[in-house]
Amino acid sequence: MEVTVDWGDLEKNIAKCIADVEGPVRRKAGKTAGQNLGEKLEANTPVDSHGLEIATTVGAVDENGEVLVGYGSEAYFRAHFPNMGTEYQAGQHFVEKTAETELESVMQDYMSELKRGLGL
Repeated sequence: MEVTVDWGDLEKNIAKCIADVEGPVRRKAGKTAGQNLGEKLEANTPVDSHGLEIATTVGAVDENGEVLVGYGSEAYFRAHFPNMGTEYQAGQHFVEKTAETELESVMQDYMSELKRGLGL
């Protein structure tokens, strides 16, 4: 399950700037922002009635600064049904809502980590 946010030219410009940053700085900033988003997504994920945890995972940071945040293979199927819905229940769309509401906060985290790493 993946949510893509269209930022138009802004996304291309940000990706170009992030790609110019040194690898260790870019990776640390991406991991920090990804972990923050993962924590917020995990907090917004409905709790399973059987007490099973649905933990989020943060992937590696790409050369252009992209980070995949989501659920591991064991938890994905448990998160998929309440998020997307089934024949018998409407979807809650908590993944999309989290992505929309936390976008600005995560980008601020990302940029502040980049500034710190670059000494700005």
